[in-house]
Amino acid sequence: MRYLLTACLLLLLAGCTLTPAENDELPAGVSDPKEELVAHIKDNPEDLDSHADLLRLQIKDGDVEGAGTTVAHALKFNGGDYRAHLLAAQFHRWQGDLISTEKSLITARDMAPAKLEPRVALAALYNQTYLEEDELEQRRIALELAEPQFKAEFMVDYAYAAAALGQTDKARELADQLIADKNAPAERLSRAHVLLCELALNDGKEDDAIKQLVQAQKLQPDYEGLVQYAARLVTAVSDGAALEPIFVKTLETQDRAEMRWAALFGSWMLDVQRAAKSNGDPLAEDVDNWWRRLDAVSPSHPDTLSRRYQLLKLDKKHDDEASKAAEQLKEMEFGKPPIATKLSNLMRLWRAEDAMRLGAPSITLQEVAQLEIREPGMEGLQVMKIMALFKARDDGPCLETLNTVLAEQEKPDDFLAAMRWWILLRTGHAMEVKQELEKREEEPTNATLWIHEVAKFHIYRKGAQPPDEG
Repeated sequence: MRYLLTACLLLLLAGCTLTPAENDELPAGVSDPKEELVAHIKDNPEDLDSHADLLRLQIKDGDVEGAGTTVAHALKFNGGDYRAHLLAAQFHRWQGDLISTEKSLITARDMAPAKLEPRVALAALYNQTYLEEDELEQRRIALELAEPQFKAEFMVDYAYAAAALGQTDKARELADQLIADKNAPAERLSRAHVLLCELALNDGKEDDAIKQLVQAQKLQPDYEGLVQYAARLVTAVSDGAALEPIFVKTLETQDRAEMRWAALFGSWMLDVQRAAKSNGDPLAEDVDNWWRRLDAVSPSHPDTLSRRYQLLKLDKKHDDEASKAAEQLKEMEFGKPPIATKLSNLMRLWRAEDAMRLGAPSITLQEVAQLEIREPGMEGLQVMKIMALFKARDDGPCLETLNTVLAEQEKPDDFLAAMRWWILLRTGHAMEVKQELEKREEEPTNATLWIHEVAKFHIYRKGAQPPDEG
């Protein structure tokens, strides 16, 4: 990085001669778009849009030297334009230099305090680096600065950021405020209803959660994501019958495979849920027919095959078929899912899983507590508990459980270790993270390299001096 910055400085002093990076020879008659952009920029050095296009291509090609030159050229001829500093931030972020990224974004912000782009970019940077309060502040300001036609978009983003930080009252206030605006775009209104659904579900208000999801789906009837959400909500609540019209209408009116798959999945889960309530057979022909239709749309899909395997394992008479399903899962490197001894307990497991997917960790924690008693041999409960505590921002118990689990492992699980470091980062222990990572004997991975950079960013971004190594 020091070499690159020195090279950029030399280029500035030399007049920033732009030269395209060497490329493999192109077919006859095919021109290199980067060369065309370089030629255009030489004649039009104030054209920042072309600089941005060239930088995008250079980043795509991994051309560090060329990208650095492009940014240096943009700054030399357009240093008074905030957009040039946004390009510099893009380059620094690509190189993993988070401190320089923030400095460039702050420069852009200070040059154009009424512009949205620097605020949005800063919010994204803080989101990626677990500086959540800083992110929330930038989203608040972005909402204030947004033109009326963009208010709804930024209000939804602000609401979701508040919810992620645990400020649920603020999130509800913003979502309700948006829903009251009948002129807001349907997509934004739908997202607001989904957020209210998540918040209600996490509070145990299942009827309200379903009503909010139904409203969201009415606003976007052709969006497969909402049908998928509804399909998972079936098992996240104690009774998903009120969601059935969504699946029926989807199957009647939609021919897209993704939407039909989601509607079939939701219908299957509904019938299994009914079987559990009535002590029926979840593998009865009329119930199992939903799985067969699902398998026809997407053969051996791991989401459906794993759940069918779990149902088959409830009864020894299906052991042969369960073994075949297990072999398929193994071939897909999906692994065997945890199994239950009773259908009612399997429904608890599915509820815990799907509630987690839908942002309701409180339900997951409740069901895991029950399963630990009812199914003490069930695999994966401890990890699910850790994930739910992390999502619920219950950092103390989460860290305590993580430390216990990691201490019991011969080789620490990378996923759990990373979760532990993220908790330490968001609770102000960046120095501890940095020191732990620097003492590790294992070969660094992309994940650990990134966490190390984030830790350094937390420590040194305010101008703090590195610790005395002596």
